[in-house]
This record gives sequence, C-alpha cells and structure tokens, in this order.
Amino acid sequence: MHLVRHGEVANPTGVIYGRLPGYNLSERGRRQAEAAAERLANEDIGAVWASPLERAQETAGAIAARHGIEIATDDRLLESGSTLQGISRNVVGVLISPKRWWSLRNPMRPSWGESFGEIRARMLDVIEEALAAADGRDVVMVSHQTPVLVARLALAGRRVPPWLGRLPCETGSVTTMVVEGGRALSASYFRSDD
Repeated sequence: MHLVRHGEVANPTGVIYGRLPGYNLSERGRRQAEAAAERLANEDIGAVWASPLERAQETAGAIAARHGIEIATDDRLLESGSTLQGISRNVVGVLISPKRWWSLRNPMRPSWGESFGEIRARMLDVIEEALAAADGRDVVMVSHQTPVLVARLALAGRRVPPWLGRLPCETGSVTTMVVEGGRALSASYFRSDD
C-alpha cells in the first residue's frame, strides 16, 4: 500500500483551508505529484483511491494516468474536520478570533474538530476495503497530512497524536507499507526533491 500526501497547495492568503473547496495544487505541487507518479510508475498498482478535495484528486490523477486506472473517490480519505478552517494560519489569525479559543483547549484530543480516534477508524476502514478490492495488487491512497500520519501510526500499532509520532509527511510524499492483518510489516518513505 502506498499512502500519498497530496502535493503543495496554492494558498496565497495563508488560510487554514481544511475541507474548503477551491484549493488546487501550486506549480510546485504539480511537480511533486509527477514525482510521486514517477516513483510509483513501476509498481503493480491495482487501484488508486483519493479524497474528493481538488488537491488530492489532482495528485491522484497524475498517478492514475501512469497506470491507466480510474480514481476511486472516497470521503473517508478527506482532510480532518476542523473548526479552524478559513482563518489565517498564523497565531494572529487564531488570536483575533476569540470565538475559536475554546476550540484550542485540548491539543491532545484535538478539541478543534474531528478526533484522532475518528480519523483512525475511518482511515483503517477505507484501507481495509481498498486492499481487499485490489485483490493482491498495490493500492495508492491519496489523502492529507493528518489522516496519512494517523493511518501510518495506527498501522504501526502506535497510539500517539501525530505530532508526537515524529514521522515525516511532506507534501507529495509517498509512504510505502507492506500491510498484513491490519499491521505494517515494513515501511519506506519517499519525498520529492522539488
């Protein structure tokens, strides 16, 4: 299985875009998607699954085109839900929105949106379904930073918040995992030099 984080997003205003529509890949993001596609070009890909958000669809499209595969779009691969979407990504953006302060009360849970447990459950569910559907061939799953990190930690049998897992998850990255019985037996990580 190959967990892919979408390429870099064009975000000139620097907002937390979360699940908001209209956030497409930047030029660098398109190069990262092509690098991920090149990395996976010689793999035995049987299916490409992706989040419905534009940036994930564009990244998945680059990969699927190399293998002549249609993209299976699944909402379980969506970015994590957040009450912070639409505000500025910097500290000032949060501080000038007092109605959002309560959302930051518990960073271990998180209190600002979908819990890590909910993300874990939906990601493991979609991974199991995709692996079964691929019938022994490789599966590419294109998602977003938090869902990819949570899935990686879950498959490794670790239950810590993603930022404590100390795993890299750069835009356009590919984490290849050999999964058996719902557990990762091995993993490798690829990131674009772009």
